[in-house]
Amino acid sequence: MGSIFNMLNIIKFYSFLFLLAVLICAVGILGAGESFGMETGAGSSADLTGGDNAIHKARDSVLSYFYPQSGVITGVENGTVNVKFFTGEKLRKGMRFSVFREGKPFYHPVTNEPMGKTEELIGRIEISEVQPEIDHENDGSCLCRIVRGSLKIGDTVRITSSRIKLAFFQDKKADWSLSEGFYDALKESGRFEILESYTKSYALDELSETARGLGAEAVLMFSTPTDAGERFLNVKLFWAEDVRIFSDVNESVGVNLLRELTSEEAIISIGSAEGEPWGSHKLAGGKFISMGDVDGNGERELVVSDGNNIRIYDYKQEPREKWFIKGDSQAEILNIDVLDFNDNGRAEIFVTSILDDAFDAETIDSEMQRKGNEIRMSSFVLEYDPPNGYRRIWDKAPYVLRVLGKTLLMQSFNPYKTLTGPVYSGVWRDGRYQTGKPLELPSGINIYGFIYVDWKDSGHTHILAFDNSGYLSLYNGGELIWTSKESYGEFEASFDRVSVSAVKQEKKWVVKGRLVTVRTGRGQEVIVVKKIPIVASVPGLGYGKAEVYSIWWDGGEMVKTLVMTGVHGTVTDYWVEDENLLLVARPNALIFLKRSLSGDFVKGSILYYYNLEGK
Repeated sequence: MGSIFNMLNIIKFYSFLFLLAVLICAVGILGAGESFGMETGAGSSADLTGGDNAIHKARDSVLSYFYPQSGVITGVENGTVNVKFFTGEKLRKGMRFSVFREGKPFYHPVTNEPMGKTEELIGRIEISEVQPEIDHENDGSCLCRIVRGSLKIGDTVRITSSRIKLAFFQDKKADWSLSEGFYDALKESGRFEILESYTKSYALDELSETARGLGAEAVLMFSTPTDAGERFLNVKLFWAEDVRIFSDVNESVGVNLLRELTSEEAIISIGSAEGEPWGSHKLAGGKFISMGDVDGNGERELVVSDGNNIRIYDYKQEPREKWFIKGDSQAEILNIDVLDFNDNGRAEIFVTSILDDAFDAETIDSEMQRKGNEIRMSSFVLEYDPPNGYRRIWDKAPYVLRVLGKTLLMQSFNPYKTLTGPVYSGVWRDGRYQTGKPLELPSGINIYGFIYVDWKDSGHTHILAFDNSGYLSLYNGGELIWTSKESYGEFEASFDRVSVSAVKQEKKWVVKGRLVTVRTGRGQEVIVVKKIPIVASVPGLGYGKAEVYSIWWDGGEMVKTLVMTGVHGTVTDYWVEDENLLLVARPNALIFLKRSLSGDFVKGSILYYYNLEGK
């Protein structure tokens, strides 16, 4: 068995080399010095520890306002105080300190010995004047403005050594590679708990209000303006409590830094045009996503699968992994959905999974076609059990599962005939999942790739569906009334059935992509992702980028509106949560080949997110 897997790896390796050679001949884009990204050497963008580039100059400037320090008030007069500082770095105008007053003593509960005194937070001060050449080393004092509180001599002032809560906002037109580099530099400093949130306006008072709602102490606004053809990194810092700006950093970026930052990830970087994602996060592994309150805590979690394992993320400000569920190495997940179908307050995770005893997730590419007589369906349902974590409440189900709105769909699977029989609506009866009524669907439509749409909120629904090649069709009842002129991209997982002669293979079904409805002022519209190949004339290289469209049927023609561009790589799934659009994309074949040759196998993905409200 091991020799077969080794042979498969060798075949894959040379297949990638062949595809790369074809691309070189076809488009001539991999000339000397301008590849899709050479491996970085020592001292390149892989090493961002130096302090002489714009990112680190800006980071160090931000840090300089938050070094842990303490002191005591030595004088109070007319809204100002004099403070003698004991510890910390050099002081800066605009720094703010919390003010504490000593309270009552507290004692050991057993020995009754005094252990110290309580402290009460009574106000805030801001440095308004720093005397030249005066710092803690030569016993200097600073004049500070009272921001709030009734203060007196002897009160203690302090910047905590705990992480500072910092609200991070980014201009929509900011260069994504610079933003990511700066964000990572701040995060890696360990000084901040960085909070993020969507905002429709970048007015400082609105940003401050949002930041206060997050519990942030300070607000950071990041942008990358240009002036006379030169790119700058701009960071504005202001206090959340009163919208007072205390720092405005403007650093010239330089061509070399931009080149270093974009050389590795040029294919998946975000551009700067309107209508592009307003943020992104790296995921350890992402292929399918869904959302729901899976642990009953009143918050909706992000559920992500890489095709084998499942991760549960807290999604209040940014994805934070809170649970990891390891998958079966001989199984492959085809789809995940979330719905509280048994109505117990904890949404179930519905997982459609195929099991192949000869399948090895590490050696066989997920895009390979599989033979219908070699696999069997082994779907399952996960539910959170507070004492024991996530457990399977239904295992080895012989059904393909899908959630459509509030409805669970089920379709039988036969290893020789693949999908078989009608699509059923599921029911929860007698403590288990069962098939209910069959759906009336046009011929050729299976459980995947269709949706019901009430375009004008009139009570009359149409069925919109993908075919196996990614073309859209619209049905009124069972009648086909419209077909798209172009494909929205083919789908990864396809399943073939070997004929009796073992020569001709007949494609039976594919796992077609998701379609999602959103409600707008004119009724329901459908969000659809169009995958764009790297080179249309060279198959097999994967998709270079994606565009997101909203489509709406006016009764005679399909109106198509571009919603978002700038998503690079292959989009494998997407989700709409309230007004937010989330997309999962992964690097394409060229990125995989480049890093495979260097020994750096890429399994991560990017989660893009965008607000649909203003579309």
